[in-house]
Amino acid sequence: MMRVRKEVAAALCFVLLVAFFPLSRIEAASEPFKGGVKNDTVTFSVYAVGDSVPRRTQFQLELRCEEGTAARARLSIEGNDLHTVTHHAAGQECKVWAGSGGHAGLGNEVQITVSGEEGVIARKVLYPEGEAEVVSSEFDVPQGELQIAVNHEYTEGALGTRVRVMEWNIWGGGRSAGGQENVEQIIEVIRHENPDVLFTIETYASGEKILEGINEGLPEDLRYSGIKVTNQAAHQPNDDNLWIFTRYPVMKQYPIISHAGLMSGFHFGGVKIQLPDGQEVNLFNTWLYHDGWAWDAVNQTVGEITYGIPRTYTNAEIVATDLQPRRMQMIRKILYENYPRLLTGDSSPIIMAGDFNTMSAEDWSSRFADAPGHAGLVLQWPVTTLIQEEGFIDTYRWANPDAARDPGSTWSPYHGFGMAPGRIDYIWTKGQEIRVLDSYTVDEMLPEHQNRAVPFYSDHAAVVTDLMIRNRNRLPGGPPQVEHVVPRFQMTATSTSEHAGYEASKAIDGNRDTMWHTEWAPQEPLPQSILLDLGDVYNVTGLDYQTRTDFKPDGIVTGYNIYVSSDGESFMKIADGVWEHDYSPKKADFSAGGVRFIKLEATQGSGNAASAAEIKVRFQP
Repeated sequence: MMRVRKEVAAALCFVLLVAFFPLSRIEAASEPFKGGVKNDTVTFSVYAVGDSVPRRTQFQLELRCEEGTAARARLSIEGNDLHTVTHHAAGQECKVWAGSGGHAGLGNEVQITVSGEEGVIARKVLYPEGEAEVVSSEFDVPQGELQIAVNHEYTEGALGTRVRVMEWNIWGGGRSAGGQENVEQIIEVIRHENPDVLFTIETYASGEKILEGINEGLPEDLRYSGIKVTNQAAHQPNDDNLWIFTRYPVMKQYPIISHAGLMSGFHFGGVKIQLPDGQEVNLFNTWLYHDGWAWDAVNQTVGEITYGIPRTYTNAEIVATDLQPRRMQMIRKILYENYPRLLTGDSSPIIMAGDFNTMSAEDWSSRFADAPGHAGLVLQWPVTTLIQEEGFIDTYRWANPDAARDPGSTWSPYHGFGMAPGRIDYIWTKGQEIRVLDSYTVDEMLPEHQNRAVPFYSDHAAVVTDLMIRNRNRLPGGPPQVEHVVPRFQMTATSTSEHAGYEASKAIDGNRDTMWHTEWAPQEPLPQSILLDLGDVYNVTGLDYQTRTDFKPDGIVTGYNIYVSSDGESFMKIADGVWEHDYSPKKADFSAGGVRFIKLEATQGSGNAASAAEIKVRFQP
């Protein structure tokens, strides 16, 4: 009897302990290792910015899973903003719940980011609008360390405009999957998704019909304008590939910049719109060349690996499908020439959408080599790599960071999705004003259309992304000081030393596969310099230096001086320093007004030589 009483007393003590101490505090006291096996942990953190941050608000955070609450923490902004506990939720589907103890103390904008040891696995931007709690999207909990960061922004008043963006290659004017009846049903799908901005590809003489259909019955303030991007005479009347439809006033349509034998308005063009709060946004529709068919080589290779068949293509040959046809040339023209020409001095955010006919480098990184349909492949796709290096965000992957859980295939709901995921359609954004709220694909027919003989309306799925476009004047700390890059097409370059075929002009040609290199036969030792004429006078804020990209050892600049001049005769030293001896991009930050000429002098370099694949000069208007 005495033993039973002791056991009852022990159980009662445990119940009281749980009652008086939160679960997270008990778990936090757990040993980090049990039997040599590392525990799974979660670190909660909270951060706040803005003009009206409440200092005494208590934030409650919970990891809520299929089997209940797996971990929790109570945090505050000052002195208690981080807490680590153990959990037993690995392998479960979970969400993050964030509240403020019944008080409306959450930020006007709340961003929840969940990261595992291999990277971000879930993100969500939320607007509580007076509610006392928010919940993240679902995610699969991995083993190991988990980080849950909840950031609050406190800014009073209207923050910006919610904008739904839709991109869809409708295949042969929408007629290829069933003639005019299919076009009518495509219009019904668009009305069902209710976008504020719509990009269509392969519009082909259906633009006016789509505009009429999506406007039918709408009040005046919700009606769309339709802009034929592919408006050149050579493409009329049946090859008007690109259209943009928008509910917002169109401030301008940008002129088409053609590149002979490469691209025209059939491939790229855009407009500027104005949102109700006055914030302007640049919209660009895009179609990159399809030859080389990136997905086909991947799909075949995944099938061969899966069934033990000898491979037809190496990894290098697969990604070379981007390099051999026109895709790589086209995206370079878009990023390094068209944008600088069209948007010189314009810091408005950008939405670039379309059919890019290639795959995502992020999806095919080593992190997702074992994802379904990847067969261990790691493929550094150059086109999408280049886009991301220029600061664009892949909105679908931002909203759905786990490519294994959410492959997001857009090719092909009509022909079948094949062995490998085929995500070739994108909505990209660029700008500090843009928040990605959600993104998904449309690859199933509406219920009222599912009695048709065809599996889908197009050979491409549509992509839909929900955005909050903040008014730049309402961002914390006021409008950001946006840096621009001097357009390369107006610059010229000379050098004190160069080898034939490796002239100074190669450092500003927008092609990272070419480079400037000092003379090596016979070698002319350092110091050597490259001089850039910016073509106009700027308030410069820095210089970006890309090392050679063939990964050979010589010519990496490690010691430098930077000089500026207004006339090309009298120079002033503005910066000096050292860069790491590796192939990563380098930068030098400085500030100088009234600059027309910049000289980069290499004082040290590997192999006593200097080279540069690309040099960019930053400035502020």
